[in-house]
Amino acid sequence: MGKVMTVLKIFPAENYSLEKLKENLKSVDGFNSVKEEELAFGIKALIASFICEDSEGKDYEEIVKKIDGVGEVQVEEVGLV
Repeated sequence: MGKVMTVLKIFPAENYSLEKLKENLKSVDGFNSVKEEELAFGIKALIASFICEDSEGKDYEEIVKKIDGVGEVQVEEVGLV
């Protein structure tokens, strides 16, 4: 079996620090990377990737929604690596 990478766009809750949110994301099992993306007029989101075994089938969208400081989550991409 292969590995699956899930890429999410994560919008922070109102007035929540991006740096603190990055630290919270790093605690998720399967965390791979995170970077900031400027959307418009100083509004930023985080692009985070997570990797798991194909047989595990983790729903990272639901896992990340439960993290403190997350406002909204969008799945950007899911695929084999």
